[in-house]
Amino acid sequence: MKRRLKMGLTGLNSSQLVDKAELIMVNMNGNASFPTPEPDLADVLAASNVLKEWNEKSAFGDRRAISRRDQAADQLRELLKELSAYVSFTAKGDKDVILSSGFEVQKLPEPSGNLSQPIDLIAKRSDKAGEINLDWKVVPYAKAYQVEYTSDDPANPAAVWTPGVVTSQSRALVTDLNMGTQYRFRVKAINGQKQSAYSDVALIMAA
Repeated sequence: MKRRLKMGLTGLNSSQLVDKAELIMVNMNGNASFPTPEPDLADVLAASNVLKEWNEKSAFGDRRAISRRDQAADQLRELLKELSAYVSFTAKGDKDVILSSGFEVQKLPEPSGNLSQPIDLIAKRSDKAGEINLDWKVVPYAKAYQVEYTSDDPANPAAVWTPGVVTSQSRALVTDLNMGTQYRFRVKAINGQKQSAYSDVALIMAA
C-alpha cells in the first residue's frame, strides 16, 4: 500500500526546525534514493545555518533579532516544504524510501466501520503432501487474517473449526493435513478488536 509523506514541521519552534533540517540533511546526503535533491542540500544547509545564527542572537529578546529569526525560519520552512515535495515524488509512496529521507509518513486511517468479509478464497494443493495453499483478496484496513479449517460438514452446528495460520498477507500455507481427507477452509480479517465475518468456504481434498 502506498504511503503519503508527512512533513512534520507543524508546531516546531525555530530551534526544533534547525534540528529537523539537520536530520533530513544527514539522511539525504549520499542517499542513493535521492540523487538530485531539489532544492540542493547546500541551500538547505545555508538556510539552516542562518536560522541557527539568529536563534542565538535573539536569545536575549532583541526585537530586531527576533524579526530576523522569524524570517529565517520562514525561509528554511519553505525550503523544507519544497524538499518534501521532491521526496514525495521520488519515493512514489514507498514507506521505507520516505523514512530514509528523514521525513515521516502519515498514519493509515483506522476503519470507521466493520471490516469487509474476505472474498474469492481459493484453495490449491501444494507440491508437498498434506499442504494446501490459500489465497484471497486483500481486505482494506485489515492488519491480519485468521485461517480456520475443518473436516466436518460446516452445516452441522457441532462442526469443529481448527484455528490455523494467522498471517498479515492475503495468502497462507496450511500444513500437516491428512492425505485423502476433504477439508473446508475459511478466513476472517482482523484489525485490533475488530473482526470481519468469515469468508465463504473453500473445499479441497488434501493429497
